Formats: sequence, C-alpha cells, structure tokens
Amino acid sequence: MSKLITPKWIEQGPNDVEYKTYKFLQRVKELDQLIDHSLMSALWEIDDTLDYLYRYDAVKQTTTVPSIEFMGFPWEDIELVFTSKEELETDIIVDAIYEDAIDKFEELHNKCRKEWRHIEQGLKCSYIGDRRYFLSGGFVFITTPDSKLHIYFFNKPSRNWSMSWKDFKMQHIKTETYNEDEYFKTLEELSEKKSDRILIKADLKNHTKLEGHAITVINSTVFSLLRRDYAF
Repeated sequence: MSKLITPKWIEQGPNDVEYKTYKFLQRVKELDQLIDHSLMSALWEIDDTLDYLYRYDAVKQTTTVPSIEFMGFPWEDIELVFTSKEELETDIIVDAIYEDAIDKFEELHNKCRKEWRHIEQGLKCSYIGDRRYFLSGGFVFITTPDSKLHIYFFNKPSRNWSMSWKDFKMQHIKTETYNEDEYFKTLEELSEKKSDRILIKADLKNHTKLEGHAITVINSTVFSLLRRDYAF
C-alpha cells in the first residue's frame, strides 16, 4: 500500500474547525483554477487528497477503539500505542469536515476528467513506421497547432504490472519550429542507424498548453499504447 500524503491544509495551522474549513475551501478554489492550465499538478494533488480522505473514511467505519492500537504478536509482545492529544484534536477536526471535503474533491476530479477528455478528443498517437518487435526506450514527436515540434524521450518501461502511467516518465529533449524536411531527415538518420528505439508521433489539435497540462494525457496515452502492444 502506498504511503498516504496528508494534505497541507490538515497538517498546517491551528486545530480549529473554522480555520481548517477555510483552508480546505481555499485550496479547492485554487485547484479549480489550476485544472485549466496545469492538469498534471492539479490531478496529482486531487488524487492524493482523495486517497487520504477515502482511507480516513474507511478507518472511521471500521475502527471501534480509535485511541488504542494493538501491534505485534504473540500477546506477550503486544505494544500499546496511545494516540497523542494532538492527534486526537486533529481527528476531531477532520471528523467535522472530511465528508464535505470528499464531495468537493470529487467535484474537482470530475472537472479533471472533463478537461482530460477534451484534450484526448484532439489527440492522435501512432507508431512511426513499423512497430518494433521488442520493447525498448524511444522517442515521442509531438506536433501542436502553433507549428511546433516537441521531442521527448522515454526509457524502456519496466515489465512490472504494478507500474502505472504515473510512473512512466517522458523527458523533454527540445522544442523547435516544425519543419517537414528536418523532421523526415531526423527519421531517416534514426533509420540508417538501425536503431531499436520505438518511435511515436502524437498530433495534438487542441490549442492548449502542452507542458504540465496536455503532456499529462499524452504521457498516459503513450504508456497505454506500449502496454497494450508489448504486454508489460
């Protein structure tokens, strides 16, 4: 199980219901605006926050004695861990607002999904030339409506079913004005080198920010394409 990331609006500041409510609503407003131009960072934080809140909710539904935790076995080795006063105060505060917080962050997540679909509808990804027989690293050539060519590199993905698209990283190499002659020259050079690199072209039709935004959807799409065709 991945380590929970406690939201800053829970960790920081005084343990006061009114204050924590103000801080979490303030963060909701900030994330709502962030989604429009920085989908990656917004989605990461929203996912982490919902993960925390969902698990907190699950614990609340199953815990019968919240102030004592039994750890260890056999019985003679039992360790009693008593919840501190500060932790109890924090739990009381979170108890008062976590259900409302879940509703608000689920609304944000729905907005992320709408923005994701909007970008996805204007995106086409495909292999350049014949698909390589073996899984390897490669290059992604992204064209955008402003006549730019963005070149990214990715390492060979790990053959691990627990790997997700969030673990898959594409490294930006360079951005230049798209020139058809130069583009095909680059492909010719790679072909002449008998490179085993996987080559993928992503054509983005939407007039939207690439870095930190649309690149999130492209990253996921490329990962899904590779996982589908190379079964890793």
